[in-house]
Amino acid sequence: MSEYDVNIKRLLKEGKKGDIKTEIWAEITNKKTYVTMNKRIWWENDDGVFHDETSELPVEFRDAVDNAWIEKSRKW
Repeated sequence: MSEYDVNIKRLLKEGKKGDIKTEIWAEITNKKTYVTMNKRIWWENDDGVFHDETSELPVEFRDAVDNAWIEKSRKW
């Protein structure tokens, strides 16, 4: 069982050309301390290409974020 609770959120932002870009964020909460941090895990550039930032997450968060992403993507 993970020490962290992860909530995945999709944010839509206006790009430079006025089009809508997508960012995917992970809200990571430590279940013991209730400290929450927000990390951007995916983002779309002005050319429509998505970039993966999960490799920049600390190792202890990666499995929890991956599992939360899989669950959330099934619902979208």
